[in-house]
Amino acid sequence: MNVKKLKLDWKEFRENFTDKKVKGKSRPGRVKRAGASCKGSVSSLRSKAKKYGGERGRMYHWCANMKSGSKKKK
Repeated sequence: MNVKKLKLDWKEFRENFTDKKVKGKSRPGRVKRAGASCKGSVSSLRSKAKKYGGERGRMYHWCANMKSGSKKKK
């Protein structure tokens, strides 16, 4: 491992991410923070995802995928 190559002790070694993003952790409120909304039909969400780019477009894609994957009521 790189720690052994650099001859660092595990106690001294820490990752320093300047963006403060933690891999594998959920980030509640991403949709609202991006300015997206999960209200509407799947097709309208997909068209909005095509219209917007970046994080907002990603959130519209996510909302559409969550809606399309839900089970239909009888």
